[in-house]
Amino acid sequence: MLVNGQSFSELKQTCLELSTLNIKLNPLKDGAKTKGNVAYVLFDNTNKSAEVFFPFENKGIILNKTAEGNWTNGDYKLIAWKGYVIRKNGKAIYGGLGE
Repeated sequence: MLVNGQSFSELKQTCLELSTLNIKLNPLKDGAKTKGNVAYVLFDNTNKSAEVFFPFENKGIILNKTAEGNWTNGDYKLIAWKGYVIRKNGKAIYGGLGE
């Protein structure tokens, strides 16, 4: 649950201060950066799983690696391309260089 900028990470099995994570992605509208709250991405030690923390969500979403530079979970897909892009149902919703 997101409390005071912290959320429990299923990957790390501990509470994390989200603002300390290295990968912060900006919201996108029609493929371009727009104003809004960032999403955070955390990888496990092997890069086989990623956990995405969206603004105003109670917990992160685990995505599993399906190919080099691709992690998926249902409607969500994380792509490593010129930084990172998160797609939902094929539409880019977050992206950036990861900083």
